[in-house]
Amino acid sequence: MKKLNLVVLILSFVVSVNAQTTVSISGGIKSTKTEPTTMTLWYVDESPSQDNIFKDIRYSGDYSADFSVRIQENNYDKRFNLFFDGQAYIGSVFGLALHCGYFYSGSNEGNFRIRPELSAMLGYCTKDIGVIENNSVYIQVNQTQFQDYSNVNVSLQNLYAGFRPGISFSYKLGGTSEIGLRINYQLSYKLGSLEFAGTGQDGERAFESEDLSASNVGFYINGQKTQSVPFNPDGLEIKLFYGF
Repeated sequence: MKKLNLVVLILSFVVSVNAQTTVSISGGIKSTKTEPTTMTLWYVDESPSQDNIFKDIRYSGDYSADFSVRIQENNYDKRFNLFFDGQAYIGSVFGLALHCGYFYSGSNEGNFRIRPELSAMLGYCTKDIGVIENNSVYIQVNQTQFQDYSNVNVSLQNLYAGFRPGISFSYKLGGTSEIGLRINYQLSYKLGSLEFAGTGQDGERAFESEDLSASNVGFYINGQKTQSVPFNPDGLEIKLFYGF
């Protein structure tokens, strides 16, 4: 909720300081390539009974459906205009990301416009892989104890930060309205982890994470132990958009 409030605050600020701000909504496909390999996860928790999960993870496809909302400057007296993107995608993996950058407007004065762009990004993607089954009193991950006799959901997660170059082709419909095609390519640094979600000892929702390098974690691809999550959010994005 705090993260959502921060996003709303940023977007409200952009709108309030620039009367020439427009909004666009888009939908399309995003590459979320998964290695078509045999993947196995083994994990033992830190409770006295050592609850565990041993799970084969199936290949889940190369693409996700991508939806975005963009707020941008629309001042063609300026060569560079600021924009903010909020992105969500779902399919082979689920992910959320924020982007901030500039597009180059150049001398696009006609109805047809070509605009290269570059943005920085911060996001994450996740894939549910199963549960730890409680076989005694409680499940413990690091210092977090989950409620008695409750199973804990486990997912693989990639946190990432990087850059996203792109280009858009649009046609002006009238006023500030336009339709178009936007193509981007994501490049990022990724940090993989195991994420746990369940009910804490206080009865509230609790979350905890574990590095893939931890001694009680074994993540294997084709029989070889690795610390890299095989769900890759980098790659091509193609979307149709409508601006107003």
